[in-house]
Amino acid sequence: MTDQLDGADRRTAVIEALDVLGAGPEERFDRITRMTHEAFGVPLTFLNLVHHDVVTTQSTFGWHQGTSVPASEQFCATTVLTPEPMVIPDTALDPRFAHTAAVAEHGIRFYAGAPLSTLDGTRVGTLCVMDAQPREFSAADVALLRDLARWAERELVHSIERARVQRVLTGLLPEPLVLPGGTVDGLVVPHERGGDLVDWRVASDGALHATVGSVAAAGRAAALLAASARAAVVARTDVAVDAAITGLEAQLTPDLSAAGAVGSLLHVRLDPTDGRVTWADAGHGLALLARADGSVTPIRSTDRPFGLQHTGHRRTTGSADLGHGDRVVLLTAGALALAGVADVDGFADVVAAHPDDLLGHLRGLLPADGAGRDLAVVQVGRT
Repeated sequence: MTDQLDGADRRTAVIEALDVLGAGPEERFDRITRMTHEAFGVPLTFLNLVHHDVVTTQSTFGWHQGTSVPASEQFCATTVLTPEPMVIPDTALDPRFAHTAAVAEHGIRFYAGAPLSTLDGTRVGTLCVMDAQPREFSAADVALLRDLARWAERELVHSIERARVQRVLTGLLPEPLVLPGGTVDGLVVPHERGGDLVDWRVASDGALHATVGSVAAAGRAAALLAASARAAVVARTDVAVDAAITGLEAQLTPDLSAAGAVGSLLHVRLDPTDGRVTWADAGHGLALLARADGSVTPIRSTDRPFGLQHTGHRRTTGSADLGHGDRVVLLTAGALALAGVADVDGFADVVAAHPDDLLGHLRGLLPADGAGRDLAVVQVGRT
């Protein structure tokens, strides 16, 4: 999968976290497009979001709000790929866009747009102006459009309220899977500023892939970065475990570094036909191998997280054969803060004591008032 497609997946995940699509007209956005129209005297002003290969008009002055068109037909799909504003004085003279419906059918001859970014640096849309006549756009005009875009960015970021973040993070937990020879299920407890991520799915070769990780960052950026990391994981479902970790590190480290964040991942692959389980660890080190006979062995790692590891360092990998009833349990640090757990050895005791009802038992240990850290626990087993 190309870096561009990975970027599109990340952008879509962040837009879903913003939870503004389909919300209807909102004065906080309409005020921005109205003032942008007045500032430049153009007939068309848009605040657009780019996702799922379409461009959706979140707010507009002079057009139809809520409409979505293919990204391939829009200037904004190009603007969102660059960190700086894009200005086209005469679209009919630009070979990239002269043939598009916007120019050839709707008569758009001028475009200027500034990308909109969220806290983690993901560009999710644009604030743009259009005209039916070619026109010049000065450096002062570009600076003003950029300032108005920063205003729009602040409004987008403010959309991420606590309840919305929790819904997004809860939605990141896939449905339990039972397939011939294997099972997977999990428990995720999100918190507003948490950065835990969980994913599992069946690859095209029938193998079961499961990932648990965590992002540590300031404010709400952790939740957005975790959503981005999960999108990158999903994109590599059919990639070998060690290659998947290498690719994830190359993709995620620049975003984590830019946000002053670090992240860890533990990726597991189970072949349900023969019980062979392989894993690659990127600084996570929180997993247990639980046998049907009651023995529990920690799977440890001395690797550093993404953002702290030396470039080119080979990540810790391992493998084991699961018998019927054996499990691999993946967890995040929040699970060690549950009552009566304290550390990895304490959690291993809980796993050994609850071979059939681990997740139910852990739910019973959660604080009644909802306080505490975010946590995630995933069980991958052979039936």
